[in-house]
Amino acid sequence: MKVLQILPAVILWGVVVVRLIGLRFGWRLGILPAVSLVAAGATLNIDAVYLAIDAPLGGRNLLNLFVHLLMGMGMTELSRLLLRATGRASRRWNAVMIAVLVLVVAQAVLLLISDTQGSATNFTDAFAHVPAVAWYQASFFAWVGLITGYTGIECTRRNRCGESRGFRIGFDIVSAACLSGVAAVTTKMALILLEVFAIDGDFEQLLYVGYRALIAITIVGFAVGFILPSYGRVRRGLRARRNRARDLGTLRPLVLRLVETAEGRRAVEAAKVSMDAKNSRTQLYRWFILVSDIRVLHPELLSSHEHELVDEIGKRIEQPGTAQPTSKVRV
Repeated sequence: MKVLQILPAVILWGVVVVRLIGLRFGWRLGILPAVSLVAAGATLNIDAVYLAIDAPLGGRNLLNLFVHLLMGMGMTELSRLLLRATGRASRRWNAVMIAVLVLVVAQAVLLLISDTQGSATNFTDAFAHVPAVAWYQASFFAWVGLITGYTGIECTRRNRCGESRGFRIGFDIVSAACLSGVAAVTTKMALILLEVFAIDGDFEQLLYVGYRALIAITIVGFAVGFILPSYGRVRRGLRARRNRARDLGTLRPLVLRLVETAEGRRAVEAAKVSMDAKNSRTQLYRWFILVSDIRVLHPELLSSHEHELVDEIGKRIEQPGTAQPTSKVRV
C-alpha cells in the first residue's frame, strides 16, 4: 500500500525536475505549476506525512481538504493545458468550471460543519458515522471524475495530424489515465456507499486496494504522458546545445584569424561582436554573420575548406533539427 502512495509522488516530482531543467532551455512554465500542485498533494497524502502534519494543525483533518484542493486544482489546470495543446478547448469548459466551483465550495462547507476530530488516513472509513462526510468525499471524487472523464473524451477526439511521436504517445497515455481516473472514482463511490449503508464484506478491502491502484495509475499516467514530450524537448535541447558548441568551436579559430586582418578588425568594430566563448545562439549567429559578411566582401581571406565549413554551419542554422512535427501548443 505504501508503494501505491509513494510511487506517484516520486514520479510527479520527477516531472517537476524535468520541467525545471527545461527552464534553462527557454521553456515556459507550462505545466510546471500544475504538476507541482499535484505532486505536493500526492506527497501530503502519504500516510506518514499526513499524520505528521495534520496533528499540529489540530487533528481535525483540515489537511485532507487542503490535499483535495491541491490535487483537484492541479489536475484541473493540467486538463485545461492538455485541451489547449490538443486543440480541444471549447465553450463547454466554462460549464465544467462552474460545476467544479460548486463542488469545491460544497467540500469546504461539508468539512467545516462535520466533526472530524482525529487525524485519519482512511477518511471515509474513519468517519462513516458522519453523514456529511460521505457527501464531502463524494464531492471531491465527483470533481476528479468530471475532470478526468471530460479530458479523456476530448483527448481521444483530438486531431492527431502534425503531432510528434512523443507528443502522440504521451497524450494517448494521458487518455488511458483518464479512463483509469473514471474507474477509480467509480470504485471510490462504491466504497462510500458501502460505508454509508454499513455493508460489510470481504470485497471491501479488495475494492479499497483497487481504488488505490487505479488512483496511482491515473496519477502516474498523467505524469508519464506529460513527461514524454518534455523529455523529447530536453533531448533536442541538449543535442542543439552540443551542435552549437561544435559550430562555435569551428568558427572560433576562423574568427580569431580574420580579426587579425584589417578587413576583419573593421567588421568586428562595426558589428561590435564579442570574442567571448559563449555557448549561445546569439553568439553563434553573430560570429556566423561576421564571417559571412567578410567572405562576401573578401572571399580570398577564406580557404575553400573554410568556405565549405561556413556553408555547413549556415545550413544547420537554417534547419536546426526541428523539422519534426510538434504539438500545436507547447505544454
